[in-house]
Amino acid sequence: MTTRNLYRNRLLPTLSALRIRHVKLRASYWLLLVVPWLATQALDMDLKDGYSELLSVAWVVGMAAFFVQFALGGRIRRGSLFGNIDWSMTRHKKVGKILGYLFFLHPFLILAPRFLMSWDDGMTSLISALTASSLLTGLIAWGLMLVFVLLAVFKQALPIRYEVWRLLHLAAFVGVAVLATLHVTQVGRHGQFQPAFNQLWWALLAAVMALVVWNHLIKPLRLKRIPFTLKAVERVSRSDCQLTLEKPAGMDFDFAPGQFVWINTSASPFDLNDHPFSIASCRKDLPQISFIIRELGDYTGNLDGLMPGQKVYVDGPYGSMSLAASERADGVLLVAGGAGIGPMLSLLRGLAERQESRPVRLVYGNRWLDQMVLQEEILQLEQSLPDFRQYLVCEEAVSVPDVHTGLIDRAILDLSLNRGRRENWAAYVCGPPAMVESVRNDALALGVPRAQIHYEQLSF
Repeated sequence: MTTRNLYRNRLLPTLSALRIRHVKLRASYWLLLVVPWLATQALDMDLKDGYSELLSVAWVVGMAAFFVQFALGGRIRRGSLFGNIDWSMTRHKKVGKILGYLFFLHPFLILAPRFLMSWDDGMTSLISALTASSLLTGLIAWGLMLVFVLLAVFKQALPIRYEVWRLLHLAAFVGVAVLATLHVTQVGRHGQFQPAFNQLWWALLAAVMALVVWNHLIKPLRLKRIPFTLKAVERVSRSDCQLTLEKPAGMDFDFAPGQFVWINTSASPFDLNDHPFSIASCRKDLPQISFIIRELGDYTGNLDGLMPGQKVYVDGPYGSMSLAASERADGVLLVAGGAGIGPMLSLLRGLAERQESRPVRLVYGNRWLDQMVLQEEILQLEQSLPDFRQYLVCEEAVSVPDVHTGLIDRAILDLSLNRGRRENWAAYVCGPPAMVESVRNDALALGVPRAQIHYEQLSF
């Protein structure tokens, strides 16, 4: 059998399945958005002109997308669409920006034809809109949406605690949902023409409120009954700690290498101060699970204050980045930037657990050499695994052999992908968003198929 045929027989079924899964995710998402618009077509309304029809489509699809935002960020573990939290959160952030622009432009687009007719007509309509009591819910929702968008855009720059930001984010989101539903059902043309159509929006709002109650009341009550126990917090580099938890006896908890959980170390599971961390251990370490956590903020900088034996509330696991996606690949490339070493360690340990015979490469970058974690274990794996090698990359120059200076770039990826055809390899990437995007582009340029590049960004 030729190399080309071998490639087709081994890898193409996996690539096809990944592409089909991605297409299904997109199709399912868009189907949810267009269902309300399709319902409007049964109303037999005459919107008089193409501009009105275009606005009608934009508002109905936009409102549907806004409601679906709750599900995308709702930590739903089951279901092909919302269960893929990596895809869901990426979609949540991208669509959130588009909705911010759309909701902001909503009143201006409606009034634009009046102003085009004459300035006086436009001003009369504007004053009428600002003073009409029936439009009050829409105006308040519009103002809240501006606050909501600004909170999201300037999340990193705002001098507020993470849990306060989350509470404001949630409150603004719920407020907009309620007020926008009132506005659509009281003022919207479809509801005025056929009041039964309003039942669709109230049903969507009810589903959203049920999801909020589940995530912030019912789920915390369940987590409270089955807390994990903190076993140890150990410093493993100048910037990183290893946090080790133990699951309660008899609890049905399992995970795949590459997944993550939300951890709440406060006194109450109802506290919004929970954070997502990738699991660094492998399944054979259960009932204990461990995490590599970098000091990057108020919460992660105070891990030393946690006490062994205290209760920890764990929600998960989540994430679709797993070794199952690379079963047919000829080699596995792991790329970690800084705190991104966590899931890469889990994947590496999973490969070591089954004594992986294919070539495995780890490209691990940090600013300083003493930020590299668990080097003794990784060096031992270089000796025990048949074909594994680590490439270290430091931004600051060091006088240590085989440590590359600079950033993780195309040159170091090219060096690590030196076995076999690149289109047969699978790559896993985790780190800061800019680094992930750069590595993805470089891997594509080096011949790794897009469907075989699996990544997780360190931001939610």
